[in-house]
Amino acid sequence: MDFLFPTELAESLLREEIERIRREGFFDYQERTPHFPIDSFLSERGLMLGMLVARTKSGELVHFKAFSGLLLKSVHVPGFVPPCFSANAYREVVARYDGRIHELTQRIENGEAELSEMRHALSLECLSELEKLYSFSSITGRRLTFEDMGIENPSTGTGDCATIRLLSYCFRRGLVPVSLAEMWFGSPTATRRESVLYPPCDEKCRPIVRHLLDIDLLYSDEDIAVIDKSAGLLSVPGKGIDKQDCASSRIKRLFPDAPELPSVHRLDMDTSGILVFAKNEEAKRKLSLQFEARETEKVYVALLRGVVREQSGDIDLPLRLDVDNRPYQIVDHKKGKRALTHYETVKVEVLNGEKVTRVRFYPHTGRTHQLRVHAASGLHIPIVGDRLYGTRRENERLCLHAESLSFFHPSTGKRVTFSSPAPF
Repeated sequence: MDFLFPTELAESLLREEIERIRREGFFDYQERTPHFPIDSFLSERGLMLGMLVARTKSGELVHFKAFSGLLLKSVHVPGFVPPCFSANAYREVVARYDGRIHELTQRIENGEAELSEMRHALSLECLSELEKLYSFSSITGRRLTFEDMGIENPSTGTGDCATIRLLSYCFRRGLVPVSLAEMWFGSPTATRRESVLYPPCDEKCRPIVRHLLDIDLLYSDEDIAVIDKSAGLLSVPGKGIDKQDCASSRIKRLFPDAPELPSVHRLDMDTSGILVFAKNEEAKRKLSLQFEARETEKVYVALLRGVVREQSGDIDLPLRLDVDNRPYQIVDHKKGKRALTHYETVKVEVLNGEKVTRVRFYPHTGRTHQLRVHAASGLHIPIVGDRLYGTRRENERLCLHAESLSFFHPSTGKRVTFSSPAPF
């Protein structure tokens, strides 16, 4: 996962906060209790500190800080955002199990090895009780549990990251996130260095962040936002009240200062993958021109229902709308607009007992349903789950994913590439 929000403002405040903590000698420098000194901590260990800048409904900027995991064995330290659970309830659960687990550990060490299984079961029971305490606030106002998010048996530390705590705290209060930064503080590790900014982790943070933001945000800065759109979600609003929820409207909710219509390109509702949005009018103009001039580079992954014999090739078939059977597109050599796709086969696989071919598509044009029609009419093998140009079986999705998108950043002018693996 890359940086989710611009970092500059939050980074500046976080560095100032760290300097104050160092100067005062206590993490809770405003209260200066003896429980949270920094001296012994800094020489022995480190942790991730985070800062979030948010905007209130009146337009005022406020900021909050948080830490990941435990700080000197505490889940909550004065001056920091609380964890996503009740600290008192957490302590009660730990107290209920700690004594029994400690007793079993001592007996095991004294030779009663047969108690290992009992201690393991008791530890799992304790973890299960702790997991039930977590409650996260999303941008939509929903309160979410691990079960609500479909996260089964979360690994230790899931839900304890600074980013998660900050975003949940922000949304619980109806604020809009503006800038976010996380920085390592203390002794370095094999993967962490002091005073270096780090994005949220993919393993523990991303599954939760996706639900908190109501969209799978991969990257964001002052000009652009990049997401991994899920299959079944519209790219832009459709006709009718029931089709207003879409990737574009969710981006606008997350970034209220973005253009009214921040989209510069789109994916079919059934197609998943990389989408970029503009966060200001100038970025929208520059990105739109790139798509119109075909200066962007797109790579798609698809599963085709059958075996593609050729290793690679080009499909050059003109397309137009079938006006008598919307939204179907058809091949028309007289009235159709040119559509060109390069393809490369990856491998033949077995899916639900049938052979399918994994293919990468490189479209040189961007016609509606281009890859779907080119697969069905050009290769004569439709994409798995294509309800328009093939067949969709029960519980199947369209196996077409926008794996990679490359374009020139509207501010820096440098070519940037964003990618996400196919979920099939």
